Amino acid sequence: MKSKLFILGAIALTFAVSSCGEKKASESFTADETAQQAENVVDAATAPVLTLAEASHDFGDVTANSKVETYIKFKNDGKSPLVIRDASATCGCTVPEFPTKPIPVGGTDSIKVQYTAGNMNGKQQKTVTLVTNTVNGHEKFDITANVTGATASDQNAQQAFGQ
Repeated sequence: MKSKLFILGAIALTFAVSSCGEKKASESFTADETAQQAENVVDAATAPVLTLAEASHDFGDVTANSKVETYIKFKNDGKSPLVIRDASATCGCTVPEFPTKPIPVGGTDSIKVQYTAGNMNGKQQKTVTLVTNTVNGHEKFDITANVTGATASDQNAQQAFGQ
């Protein structure tokens, strides 16, 4: 019995000692991943600055199941070209389209945002997030709409599907 306890204790001790080996987080990344992370580092003194013409856009009253769109204008007020790498929204009903070419210092452009109203009457708010090469790495703005004209049966159906 003592020999079994001794063997079990030796195994536990071996496991405890070998599992305590600390591994650096940087060892978990490939060379390509490390290079990508280095590329994402931005110098605040020379970084681009995305300045939106409006921090939020209100579509006003929008009829249920209809599509509306707007263009959100912006300017690069920084000291290097602005690159928008990606754009997403908090809901699939909101689709942002962004310029794929770098925006030069002092340059302006716009982001097209299309919103498809659902079957729920009332105020809706969605957030658009841009992945950029600014100091923050991302910029956000909101769109809002007051959806009208959905029938009670439409709203009940939408609620039944959890949307």
